[in-house]
Amino acid sequence: MENESQASEKTMVSLFADFRGFSHMFDVLPAHKVYKFTNRYYQMASKIIERYKGELNNIVGDGFVAIWGKDKVVPKAAFYAVRSALEMRMALLRQNIQYKWDAHFPLEIGVGVAMGKSLHCMVGPREKPIDTVFGKPVILASRLGDTAKNNQIYVDETVANSISRWAKLEKLPKTSIRGFKGSFSIYKVEGLMDFLLKNNERRKSSYNRFVVPGISAIVFKESGIRKPAILRNLSSSGAGIEIVQKDESPVRKDAEISLDLKRFEFPNFSTLDGRIVQVNTISEESAEERSLSQVGIAFNDLQPDQRRILERFNIA
Repeated sequence: MENESQASEKTMVSLFADFRGFSHMFDVLPAHKVYKFTNRYYQMASKIIERYKGELNNIVGDGFVAIWGKDKVVPKAAFYAVRSALEMRMALLRQNIQYKWDAHFPLEIGVGVAMGKSLHCMVGPREKPIDTVFGKPVILASRLGDTAKNNQIYVDETVANSISRWAKLEKLPKTSIRGFKGSFSIYKVEGLMDFLLKNNERRKSSYNRFVVPGISAIVFKESGIRKPAILRNLSSSGAGIEIVQKDESPVRKDAEISLDLKRFEFPNFSTLDGRIVQVNTISEESAEERSLSQVGIAFNDLQPDQRRILERFNIA
């Protein structure tokens, strides 16, 4: 693609992600600490995007753009883009609770995903042109990402229609989008059916479970200590979470705990009692980070109605 005549229009999916609280980091931290945190996150985000057949197209300060379908057709690209968004959100949640902040200000992210015809082209000086993508979906994804708050993921109607078979979506009131005429239908992603990637193909799990990553909390009954926890899965057989392991309160097997699930608004219960049956340290403590552990929980006295709800929902 050496000149303007080689620009090509294709159907692509654009993802735009934008940090919240990024400017405040520079106000209270030296630049090298901000760099270490954000660069680590960009590295993880890039791996997630690549795993789900996308390409990290550009990084601009506190935001980045990923594209599906720029160089080749990606079947189910909208599904992969939304799955990437959910996993990137979980990666940021994990990094927030693991990082040794000098001040408490966990970063949040807003993500927008849009789909449609865009132009793959080269722009800038002929000596050093930049490979990029132009089009309404790219701008729309950016606007949706700007609008999304509190780790939300917003998608346009085209993406919503493409993933509706596999997604939990909340349709928001029609709204105007800066720079565009008329109003747009916007959908908030509440969850996405989990699929396995095997031999580079999507394979449906043996049962329906939905990826709904988020911060929960675990309360140790003996000490009363409350720790932030990233919920990895939740089913009738138990739960798997990730928590930061601190020296002053090590996590041990057989500890009696209570899992706080209020934010998930399950009918008939907001907490579940259980005990820890497995502890695996999955990272080493460094100067910037605390060690992270995966913890398995077995529930105590799960009621039949609770079991039915968990079997139906299954957070991954």
